[in-house]
Amino acid sequence: MNKLRDFLEKYITRKIGAEIKCCLTFLLILCYYCVYRWVCGSEGADIIHMLEMLWAAYILEWVQVLVHCDFDEVDRLGAKELTLILSGSVVYALSGHLLGWFDGNTAICIGFGVYMIVCYLCTFWVYAIKRSIDAKMLNSDLKRFKERENSSLY
Repeated sequence: MNKLRDFLEKYITRKIGAEIKCCLTFLLILCYYCVYRWVCGSEGADIIHMLEMLWAAYILEWVQVLVHCDFDEVDRLGAKELTLILSGSVVYALSGHLLGWFDGNTAICIGFGVYMIVCYLCTFWVYAIKRSIDAKMLNSDLKRFKERENSSLY
């Protein structure tokens, strides 16, 4: 029963992390798309494009999780992580171009790819800050626990 519980805990932890990444990525794509549409003078967004963006984010983020490419959870960016950031951004830019999110405008698609690189780097940075804060909180909790334990011994 413990093996099943351990498996479920790992699965749920991984699934929650992947779902958060999928939602964040979709939101970032949608922001770029909406700004593009607004600059072009449109006040509407194509629902089909939004569904394509959602599926693109969902598929690519899950692929990265399934092949253990959680680049945002490493301590520093190496060649593997930078390659994943670049390739993921290229996939999103190509998706935008091939699916017509940006009306076939190649310059806007290249800009979108660069935007996604910046988004990936910012995500890495935010996760690094969060890990640092979590570590400080855990160390503080451990220190208080040890002090409490030591005071109860006397």
